[in-house]
Amino acid sequence: MEKIQLQIYDLDFKTVRRVVSAEMPVIPFGAIRKLMKLFDVENISDTSQILNIALNSWDSVVGILDRIFPGVTEDEWDYVDTRELVGAVWKLMKYAAGELVKIPADPKN
Repeated sequence: MEKIQLQIYDLDFKTVRRVVSAEMPVIPFGAIRKLMKLFDVENISDTSQILNIALNSWDSVVGILDRIFPGVTEDEWDYVDTRELVGAVWKLMKYAAGELVKIPADPKN
């Protein structure tokens, strides 16, 4: 069971204030659906595209991440390393895509 972790830093961006994590199997479908729609997963080939979308849709991205990482305050999002944030979103999307592939395609169901 893979976890996604984000570090929230102090003002100096060297000292870690706290670490928050989300366990992959408990990420709500609604959050994944919104991420997939926002990021148009089929057309993303690298993390730089994720950064660009995240910067242009920050409020939507944080709204989704709030559901995945409960307890992170609006102010604390300003103290998360951008690389870690992009990496976390990338992992979430890869995980979601992998889980969707595992769903049986039995027409009887």
